[in-house]
Amino acid sequence: MADWSPPSPSRALLAGAGLLWVILLGYAVLVRGAILLGLLPGLLIVVVYFLWRVLVALEAIAVGVHRIADQREREFAQDRP
Repeated sequence: MADWSPPSPSRALLAGAGLLWVILLGYAVLVRGAILLGLLPGLLIVVVYFLWRVLVALEAIAVGVHRIADQREREFAQDRP
């Protein structure tokens, strides 16, 4: 399992999301005068990212457990006469 790593968002996607958030934050603070209007989308992006990472981790755990179950099933089948 050491050779497997979960997919990561591309640098272009991260840079684009960061730039969009900075522009939105600037608009919210300078034009609207409401900092929360700019902070909430950034918080939403962070929460969605962490939920995505949890989903990837759960998928990796499920694949590992399935692999262990397959191995034990093969070993059990070899031990039976």
